Amino acid sequence: MESYQDYYQVLDVGYNASSEDVKLAYRQLAKRYHPDANAGDKDKEEMFKLISEAYNVLSNTDKKASYDLSLLLGLYEDEKSRTTRTTRARTQPQYTYRPPVSVYYSKLTYVGMTVLVLALVASILLVPFALSRYSSSYHYDKGLEYYQNEQYYAALNSLERSILDFGSKNVEACLLAGTILSEEYGQFNYAIDYMDRGLEVASSDGERVQLLYCKGQYLQGSGDYNGAIEQLNQALELWPQYDSLYLTIASIYAFNLDQYDNAIEYYKQLQTGGEVYDEVTYGLAYCYYKLGDVDQSARYINKYMVNYGISTEAYLLRAKLNAKRGE
Repeated sequence: MESYQDYYQVLDVGYNASSEDVKLAYRQLAKRYHPDANAGDKDKEEMFKLISEAYNVLSNTDKKASYDLSLLLGLYEDEKSRTTRTTRARTQPQYTYRPPVSVYYSKLTYVGMTVLVLALVASILLVPFALSRYSSSYHYDKGLEYYQNEQYYAALNSLERSILDFGSKNVEACLLAGTILSEEYGQFNYAIDYMDRGLEVASSDGERVQLLYCKGQYLQGSGDYNGAIEQLNQALELWPQYDSLYLTIASIYAFNLDQYDNAIEYYKQLQTGGEVYDEVTYGLAYCYYKLGDVDQSARYINKYMVNYGISTEAYLLRAKLNAKRGE
């Protein structure tokens, strides 16, 4: 069976079709193309097999999610290749040269023609621009609606259209697409690509910080910890008061790179503020334990357990400290 068939088109349903829509479409088509009703008709027999294959994928939650993602990535590559395709050179027809005939116009005519040309150029430029911005906003709103209804492939499809229209919602669309790809599909590399596309059009430091922060998280998810720290530090340069940046960098140093001194430096940046986070207290206890400073580690883990209760991680860490101290 040919694997490149679009199963949604085979069943004649939309990309946001519910499971009931898929089931109903399958029943109607299966009845029409079933071999028992079309004995000897090889074409309809093959069509019945294709319909069954499409239903088998779209009616299964896991298979559908995997198939939707494969369609999305195929769509994305098509869009990229479409934007980079060069136009073919066209052979210009040859004409016999004739000397121009001089024509003279009055000053008033020149002014009128200039105004007319400028108005025409303005309409040519502004109307498509306005339509593009409207289309971008419309597709973003549809993508957000699909996302809220957990129709992730349809959401990504609409968000991609929003981005391609170069409207006012490009950054928001890139951020939401990155969220879907990372959280629902675990596709960190494609999520990172969307952050880069957002950074190309970001118009404020606030947008850049948000995109850099998310890119750092996706790099962490992909295993590129040093790359993650680089992006997060770029965000810190733009917004030094953003606590989540310090916390994420410290966590990467502590739990991914085993660079405990660096982690402590970033954790302590958060202690200078008014609010103390439970992650900071536990992180400091963990780092001092790894550095062999039992007393400092015990001080922080006891403080953590008094303020935030006993967690599995905290209980195990205190048990290790007690073992080191011979208690």
